[in-house]
Formats: sequence, structure tokens, C-alpha cells
Amino acid sequence: MAPRAAELFDMMGKAVDEVGPSLVAKVKGIIKFDITGAGKWLVDLKNGKGSVKVATDADKADLTITLTEENFLKMMDNKLNPQQAFMKGLVKIKGNMGLAMKLNVVLAATRNYMKKNGGAAKPAAPSAAAPPVAGGLKSAEIFRLIGEAVAADDGTMAKKVKGIIQFDITGAGKWNLDLKSATPALTEGVKKADVTITVADADFVSIAMGKLNAQQAFMKGKLKLKGNMALAMKLPVVFNALKPKSKL
Repeated sequence: MAPRAAELFDMMGKAVDEVGPSLVAKVKGIIKFDITGAGKWLVDLKNGKGSVKVATDADKADLTITLTEENFLKMMDNKLNPQQAFMKGLVKIKGNMGLAMKLNVVLAATRNYMKKNGGAAKPAAPSAAAPPVAGGLKSAEIFRLIGEAVAADDGTMAKKVKGIIQFDITGAGKWNLDLKSATPALTEGVKKADVTITVADADFVSIAMGKLNAQQAFMKGKLKLKGNMALAMKLPVVFNALKPKSKL
């Protein structure tokens, strides 16, 4: 019997065949789904009329989403919000974070197709062996992506920022982003910094994903600053580095 996820991607492919051009206009990107233990699929909503196919490791995408089959089914069944799943650590993303915000467009189109054609997502069977989901550190994934961006950067970020930022994520952890030294780096823990930013876990994720403006967060008291305030205004430079340099 084929994995349940395979059936859903088959439905998604048929939905794209039906309304592909409108999805391409809205999404403008290629998403690779890596469904743990079930397979990989490439959803191309960037080229032509769009397409869905089984993916290979060689297939390039603007965004790669990794999650379990059970959570993918829940997401398709509208029982798990993609953004909340990411913040809870149930979904890992690599690449264009802004594109992840358009995931609902694809899921909704697939649901609509299934409703019209009598298909339905099969409920995810509870797994007795599945460990309980830990609260997890929502910010950890963001800092992992920032670390990758710093490592891959050619010095552009450091030239724009020219400072050391200490992040104190309330109740979650502390990270030090050095964009001042000869070798820029992101390290976990506390080090000397030009500015210290204190913010709640969820608010930090919202700021990083462009859903909460850093200046507005500061004015509303959701974000506290100590040190060089002008340096904090350069935060968008850091978060923009998480997006691909090529325009979609």
C-alpha cells in the first residue's frame, strides 16, 4: 500500500493541473517536501503552469520543508497550522522563509480539489511509539538558519552591521552574533556585545519571519534594548540574509 502522503501529493498534482497558473502567480517558488520515511516531492509553482512530482536529492528548490507523514496529514487536514508547526519545531525549513508563508495557498487549493472530487485526507493514525512532543525552542531553528547564513556570507552582512548583537530569548536561550570581528560568527551563550536584545521566544520568531516589525515591537514593550540602539535598527540585514539572494 502506498504511503498516505503519496496519495495526497497525487491530489495536489491534480489540483495544480486544474488551477496551476493562479497558484504560480501567488507562490512564485519551488517547494521540496521531505516527508520523513515516506518520500520526497517537488512542488514547482514557479515555472510554466506548475507541477508536482516525486523529487530526487538533485532537484533544486527555493524552500525545503521536512516533517513527519503524520504531521503532513494533519496540516493537509487543516488540523495543524504550518506557522505554528514551525514554531513548535514540528517542521524544519531550509531556504526562503517568506515562501513558507505561502504554504497555505497550496494546501487550500488541494483541499478544494479534494472536496470537489470526493477525496479526503485520511486521518493520521496515532502512533503509540511516537515520543511526546517537547515544547522545544522555537528560536533554535531561526538561529540555526542565521548561523548557516553567517557561515555562507562573503562579509556583506558584517560590512552593513559592524557590531556585536547579544540575543536574550526569554526563558529559551542566549545567542551572540558577532558581525564586527575579522571572522563573523554566531555562538550560543553570552559574550561581550554592543547591544543586547531581550525578547520573548514567539515574538523573536515573528520578527524573524517578518510578521512583527522590530521597531514596533520595541515601542510596544515586547522588545527591550540595552546598548547601541542604532545597531538594533540593522536587524533586518540579518533576517534578510535568511532569504535567497536571487529574486523569485
